[in-house]
Amino acid sequence: MFPIERYEIILNAVKEKKFITIKELLKLTSTSIATLRRDIGFLHRDGKINKNTGGISYRQTDHLESDLYIFNRRVKTHHEEKVVIGKAAQDFITYDEVIFLFSGTTVLEVAKAIDENKHLTVITNGLDILSVLRNKPNVEVILLGGVVNYSQNMLTGPFVKKILDDLHPSKMVTGAGGITEEKGVTNFDFTSFIYYKKLIEEVDELIVVADHSKFGKTVLIQSIPFNKIDLIITDNGISQEFIDLFVKFEKKYVIAETAKSD
Repeated sequence: MFPIERYEIILNAVKEKKFITIKELLKLTSTSIATLRRDIGFLHRDGKINKNTGGISYRQTDHLESDLYIFNRRVKTHHEEKVVIGKAAQDFITYDEVIFLFSGTTVLEVAKAIDENKHLTVITNGLDILSVLRNKPNVEVILLGGVVNYSQNMLTGPFVKKILDDLHPSKMVTGAGGITEEKGVTNFDFTSFIYYKKLIEEVDELIVVADHSKFGKTVLIQSIPFNKIDLIITDNGISQEFIDLFVKFEKKYVIAETAKSD
């Protein structure tokens, strides 16, 4: 688990409970006491929590500020890899099709890389994706309504599922919190699961965009069985073990090259 993921778990837990013990945090993060102390020290210096005897307490701040903090740190993690993945995905987005861009920091880079001259209809639940696409006049955007989740920068809830009953995207581009052979794609957000499953069953093509750090790890919610994925786009940091897995399952895959490979 990467530091930003542990920070998110710690902040969400302390925000909900107001005070949480070290023992509880060790169980939640599945990490060592030394690592947990470093994480707590970082969040304390950054003004997000208070350190107390035996645990930590929530520092009263603006909730929006805290949620944006989590999202912005996620955006910066493996940013170069996400950029090249976003560009590589353009070869699989064709003129005049209807696609769903599922909110996520790697999918955001897919949206940024779309040619402004390409005619498309994009359905999305991502507020950041909406903002990027406003500067692409030939892309028609349908934003799903729902409850705003600021830590994920997206719209979610039961309203989204109802709206999707009348929309039929041909493909979906989605990120991942983790990817393994056993669990497939797993993600952090539980509330989007109610319509995520509907989407993967209905689209003709499912494209997963994920940097190499996501492979070999499992997070909260199982989202996509491995056999449901049609195409995987990742970066050249991925290990041979997972390339062999793509071949084993006869999955199409693209490995985008970062400047680090030069």
